[in-house]
Amino acid sequence: MEIKNKPDAILTLAIKKLELKIDQQQEELLLRYCSLLLEGLSKQRLTGECRLEELVNRQIYDCLYPLKKVIFGSGSRIVDLGSGGGLPGIPIAVCVPECRIYLIEANQKKAAFLVDTARSLKLDNVFVLNERAEHYGRAEAHREQYHYVLSKAVAAAAVLAELALPLLLPGGQAIFYKGPRGEEEMNEATKAISVCGGSLVNRYDYKLPAGEQRSIYLVEKINPSPSLYPRAAGKPAKNPIKQEI
Repeated sequence: MEIKNKPDAILTLAIKKLELKIDQQQEELLLRYCSLLLEGLSKQRLTGECRLEELVNRQIYDCLYPLKKVIFGSGSRIVDLGSGGGLPGIPIAVCVPECRIYLIEANQKKAAFLVDTARSLKLDNVFVLNERAEHYGRAEAHREQYHYVLSKAVAAAAVLAELALPLLLPGGQAIFYKGPRGEEEMNEATKAISVCGGSLVNRYDYKLPAGEQRSIYLVEKINPSPSLYPRAAGKPAKNPIKQEI
């Protein structure tokens, strides 16, 4: 029992359950990242988990699940939308160092934590963008420039569609992490996804080690996003593109 509860053993067991090929150096980086997150909780809310075992089994496991289903090609540009404490962007960056990960986080304190964390972990493939997603979705340097957009625990799917799809290249994919209400949310987001140039192409259901149900939804960019979207900062959340009844 004592060995099982060692920090490295907890992480190794979670990775084994995921059946991912992650080397020892990457495991060590993930463990150091968990330590930085837990230390950071004394200053600001970065995650709801305050124990290593919960953090690994509920957050790190969840963040890495898409690696079982999606192959991020070398050189892919990936956006973590509303990164917060770096979930899922930093764990993904650790495990796919050949990709460039952009962490969008509007909160200055959280963005500063992300910068310090990337520097501490020597993640040269991580770039922090400290503005709202609406800004980057309309900026020429970022609009339709990314292969993937990840979003975990940020907003309802209808809001995410408007924020994520304008960032994607044609053929790119948005990956939405969702809980038990995922199907309901995605149904509500049907119009928003279509209007912003996307199409739902896949869904994968899975359970976290403790048994909680999770799903990831893959939305592909099939048409250019109209220039109207995303609307001004705050409008997508206050007035989502709604499915007509």
